[in-house]
Amino acid sequence: MNRVSTSARLSRALDWAGLVPSGLLLTAGIGEYQENGSVLWPAGGVLLVLVSVWVVWRGRARGKGGTAGVP
Repeated sequence: MNRVSTSARLSRALDWAGLVPSGLLLTAGIGEYQENGSVLWPAGGVLLVLVSVWVVWRGRARGKGGTAGVP
């Protein structure tokens, strides 16, 4: 049976937790843009959400024993 260490669980939890602030920044950026703010706010939020999703995806592959994107 494969047991997952506490540090691996904490690492996965932190990967998922990164989606929260990036999602909040995206929400705030959309609000700023709707109030005639810069388009860079929502663009930055989208970029951070994509990076956070990539980190979660990479951690998922790492947790399955994969090489996490290495060909």
